[in-house]
Amino acid sequence: MIVFFIEESDKNKIFKHLEVIEDKIIINKKVEKINKKDINKINIILNNMKCNKVIISKKLKDNGILKNSLYSNNINIVNGKILYKMLLEKIIETTCLNNNINPKECQISFTVNYLDSNITQTIKNISKTFKSLNIVTNNINSFKQLKENFYYNEGIIITVTNNKRKALLKSALIVNYDFPEDLINKYSIYDNSIIINTEEPINIHKKRFNGKMINDYNIILKKNSDIEIELQKKKYQKFDIKDLAEVFIMQYPEEISNVIV
Repeated sequence: MIVFFIEESDKNKIFKHLEVIEDKIIINKKVEKINKKDINKINIILNNMKCNKVIISKKLKDNGILKNSLYSNNINIVNGKILYKMLLEKIIETTCLNNNINPKECQISFTVNYLDSNITQTIKNISKTFKSLNIVTNNINSFKQLKENFYYNEGIIITVTNNKRKALLKSALIVNYDFPEDLINKYSIYDNSIIINTEEPINIHKKRFNGKMINDYNIILKKNSDIEIELQKKKYQKFDIKDLAEVFIMQYPEEISNVIV
């Protein structure tokens, strides 16, 4: 898969507003002066290169016109969300440590409608450390086989439910894997729950909710690991480390062990 980097230049070049250097598009303008003509040229370059995925610099993330244009052109913008889900097990463990949660004494719930290999493996591993585990879903039938496989092959007992009044009322920790804001707010939620949200930022509308909402995460890289050595290079200094790590790990999956959350 071809991934291009898009960044602003520190210098203005009157006669060359855009440059393509290897896998990088450099905009030779101040961010606030980037216009629709520049953005159209970027889309043309990406189309000609048959590129459908980009990493944009931290400053360019604030340019809504650029982002909307890329999305409209079917260009995916790396945002660290895939890595978020890949690191989910580590994030759950860190959240428990930072909030004095003893998994052996509490319930965890996953709000998820669509199964993938990542969430399946995470649920399998996490179920062995928590007192009880719920899968809260609108697609009950899709999760029946998973529930049966876990029980008969692993001896793991999980609850699959869609009870909006009771499903989340006893969960100290909730992992929102793919519910949008309007859907999760249809459920009664334990007032002091900690919610790890892996999708777009959400808010809980319940007046009595006094828990924590984790909409993002931070990472550091193990010193002298391959991923740390590569991503500390000067050419990457304008980009978010999570975006870079996501693309690097997609190419070298074993490097996820060198990411600390």
